[in-house]
Amino acid sequence: MLSQWNQTPVGLCRCQKLVGLKLQRLNEKIDSRRRQRLGWGGVFSLLLFLFSVRPAPAVVATEAQDSSSIYSQPGITPSIPLKNAEESFVRAAVAKYGGRESASKALAAQGWNLMRDNRHDLALEDFIRAWQLDPKNYQAFWGFGAILSEQGKLNEAIEQLEIARELNDDSSQRVQLLTDLGILHSEYATRTPPTNELDRAHRFVLANNRFAESIEINQNDPASWRAWAISLYAQERYSEAWIKARRAMDLNAEPFPGGFLKRLREKMPEPN
Repeated sequence: MLSQWNQTPVGLCRCQKLVGLKLQRLNEKIDSRRRQRLGWGGVFSLLLFLFSVRPAPAVVATEAQDSSSIYSQPGITPSIPLKNAEESFVRAAVAKYGGRESASKALAAQGWNLMRDNRHDLALEDFIRAWQLDPKNYQAFWGFGAILSEQGKLNEAIEQLEIARELNDDSSQRVQLLTDLGILHSEYATRTPPTNELDRAHRFVLANNRFAESIEINQNDPASWRAWAISLYAQERYSEAWIKARRAMDLNAEPFPGGFLKRLREKMPEPN
């Protein structure tokens, strides 16, 4: 649910589909109609690595152990059908990729490629395989969050991305991850009934915190500024939205969703 249509290559191909879809859905709240995906070829993934090899149609691995022990682990959601890995699958993956961690990263990357192609079921299989090989691979949890977000399970998606944030050991991808979290918190807030104002306000605070963390790491990330501007519009903080929007445009961010700047001008003329 989140598309990295953004022009922000950070070493690897930075195609952040999760960001894109969330920005689009946040824009739906603004525009009251569904829009088509933005981006470089309609991508949704938080991040896409340039792996091309998909493992043989193997095994969504299972083990005889009771799955209840898996779901007793902190942060593991029953919405993701996790199973223990078969030894034959682990041996084959290690032989192919040289180790559990490298195999886990390769499978997670393939999952993002499948997300880009809207093949979510197959993507989920790869994310599960990645988790089976390395339960501390933040990309697996990021992928779980993407899947849950696509299903409209925003609270569970946020939980998975927060786990990914805690596990993240790749500083080059942290900005993207924080931006995705800001988008999801914003989306959750916009879906919160007005009668629950405290929860709504709390979610927007969390969104702003994540965006601020992202910008603190990289002040020149156009995707973060763009997403934050859209979120601030939803928060009715129009002056701040203009500041973020201008910064995004200065950094040559992808164009804002159709009509966004016009609506922002209607709420508040563009400052000089």
